[in-house]
Amino acid sequence: MACESDENVEDTPSQEVNLQIATGDVLDISQTTATLLGTINASPSSYSEFGIAYYPGSNSDDVTYTMSTDIYGVTGSQSFTTTISGLQPDADYTYYAYIKRADGHLIISKEQKKIHTKSPAILLEYSTMQWVAMRDATLCWDLTIDNTLGELTENQHKVSFGLVWSTNVSDVTPSGNQFSGQTQPVNAIQGEKAFVKLVSLKPGTTYYYTTYINVNGKMYAGTTNSFVTMSEDIATGTAPSEVKPVDMGLPSGTKWANMNVGAKNEESAGTFYAWGETVGFNYDGSDGHIFSWASYKWCQGSRTTQTKYCTISEYGTVDNKVSLDLTDDAAYINWGDNWRMPTTDEIQELTENTQMVWSTINGVVGYRFISNLNGNSIFLPAAGCRVSESHYEIGTDCYYWSSSLDENSPYASSYLRFYVGRVFVASLFRYYGMNIRPVQR
Repeated sequence: MACESDENVEDTPSQEVNLQIATGDVLDISQTTATLLGTINASPSSYSEFGIAYYPGSNSDDVTYTMSTDIYGVTGSQSFTTTISGLQPDADYTYYAYIKRADGHLIISKEQKKIHTKSPAILLEYSTMQWVAMRDATLCWDLTIDNTLGELTENQHKVSFGLVWSTNVSDVTPSGNQFSGQTQPVNAIQGEKAFVKLVSLKPGTTYYYTTYINVNGKMYAGTTNSFVTMSEDIATGTAPSEVKPVDMGLPSGTKWANMNVGAKNEESAGTFYAWGETVGFNYDGSDGHIFSWASYKWCQGSRTTQTKYCTISEYGTVDNKVSLDLTDDAAYINWGDNWRMPTTDEIQELTENTQMVWSTINGVVGYRFISNLNGNSIFLPAAGCRVSESHYEIGTDCYYWSSSLDENSPYASSYLRFYVGRVFVASLFRYYGMNIRPVQR
């Protein structure tokens, strides 16, 4: 089929004047589609088709013609839009408008324009999802791909995810399609959490890491983050022999301890801790400790002077830490051996997959959480909480710290609360004294 420029039509001058086509601008562009404009100045009876032609890069031999039916304006100078699809992400294309005369000849616009499709962007939430020990670290994140994963899947593109890490920050930045750091593929889909455990790490060392997405063999990196492994001189305790991990059959694989930190059996309250402190205080208050801002480790005497774990400058020194470091995790420091405090998500997972029965064991009341998945159970005593010099709600209410900061009110942290007939997650001042029920994964 003959293809002619609108300046070089091999016909009479009147026909050339009556058939004019021009390439317009870009209305919208994504990773795999583009909506483009054109204009026509011609009588409808003089043409049979119009639209946008395009080709990848500079390969003008690989032209695709996409017809348009969306035309606006009165006869004469009219605008039209054409959406082209099936494009590669992060790629160059050339496009131009065309019109097909009634006799089948093509006339193309003299102006050719360039577009570049968008790159997939990885948006990550690390909030409460980083656990770091001396020689290993577990990282977890929610994966979101800038509203493109579904589009990529529909267009049959090959997509894979993973994590890259190194002691050198430059190693986690892609060079071409390669990373210099160590990589770990991850099975994940949008909206789900992905876990990676890194082992054989060096104590007291800074590691950098980022996620990546591989689309058709091309690498795109997410946000670079870092962690520091614990030093060898950080001592941890040992869990009592009575402590056992209970497999509740939970989807994440999280196992819950059968008793509280400081307890000797499942019905014992154990010790009480301010959030982020690793020294606990006893049940009866005979230690004389006053739980208050004045005694709290991570502030300078008030809720507006937080010195660690702060997301808003109004409340202290911002470091954007929203999950406890293991050095400040009472479960890990007191028990070691991969025990740690649960995240808010892990608490919610427990409550969503169990039947909760108000029970009494050896005169101690509390809730028994019975798994809907395998029938195993744990008992959490209702030991109340310690505030200032007082101990409140003994035998009626339960307070258990999570490892998660309340990001919107960083002077508070999330905890599990329950009493007869109600179980929920809320947040309270970080200096409150609460129990801790450890978990393992």
